[in-house]
Amino acid sequence: MENPLNVVELLRVNSPDVVQIIEPGQLNTVQTTFVASDYRHVQSDVVLAAPLRRAKAKRLLRRLLIYILIENQSQRDRLMPLRSLDYLTQIYRYQVREWSKTHRSFSRIRFDPVLPVVFYTGTRRWESPGRLVDLVDLGEHFESMIPAFEPLFINRPEIPAETLQTQGGYFGSVLRLVQQRNARRSEFQELLVQVLQNLETMPDAERLRWLELLSYIMALVYHARDPSERPKLQKTIESSVRTDIHRQEIFEMRRTIADELKEEGALKIRRQVLLRQLKRRFGNVPAAVSATIRATHAPEQLDEWLDQVVTVKTLDEIGIGTPV
Repeated sequence: MENPLNVVELLRVNSPDVVQIIEPGQLNTVQTTFVASDYRHVQSDVVLAAPLRRAKAKRLLRRLLIYILIENQSQRDRLMPLRSLDYLTQIYRYQVREWSKTHRSFSRIRFDPVLPVVFYTGTRRWESPGRLVDLVDLGEHFESMIPAFEPLFINRPEIPAETLQTQGGYFGSVLRLVQQRNARRSEFQELLVQVLQNLETMPDAERLRWLELLSYIMALVYHARDPSERPKLQKTIESSVRTDIHRQEIFEMRRTIADELKEEGALKIRRQVLLRQLKRRFGNVPAAVSATIRATHAPEQLDEWLDQVVTVKTLDEIGIGTPV
């Protein structure tokens, strides 16, 4: 989702009106995150700045901040209304901090509008993020005093395949494959060929994006399909591209993915050893600490924490995770 073109195609599927008011070719990623470390194993986020189309009578070119919260959980989150409100507030605070870097007062501050997007990638049915008022006892009596807003909710499992095909562009075709990741072998392979052939028509200017989407498809095949199917599906991927250059890139990509999977295996062992040693030394390990460890991908950090297990007196001294 850090590729702006993927974001534009995703918005076209769910909210084409938004795409009409922005300059899609000028989206830029804002290098920051608002997800607390405790939730990075189930959530990730992307912030993009999108220039708004200039109105005829307007001289100033404003921008829209698009905040995409990607939910990697397998089921709905009842606290999503509160969590979304927190992230939305943080982005407005972020604008305050940015303003203060170049202005001495807030007397003329104007905020860029923020489009909050919840992109649900789980498998269980989830019709809506819900409302904060519905989580409050006697909420109907205090509705005017409870913050209310409605994020743009994109429910990947529920997007019609036809919509993805006709409105979703290249990214939509990949999402179709994700939706059918558990389909019968013959159906999945047929759709795989269609998606690959579609991606092959991408312009040369989007070469990097082509590689990113292709690497995602290869990872999907590895993780979602039965091991007995992988050799044939990988062969399908290789035979579906039409140039020797593309085949060479796929070969290099396969090798890279294999190396990454080996590295991920080593990280998994480190995490398991660290958790086991923490339990032996300190007893129960808080959920926030466990979540932080499982979300850590830096082997040096895991080794540093493991070294401290034998030297510190309390778990808090190690400093793993901070409960919300």
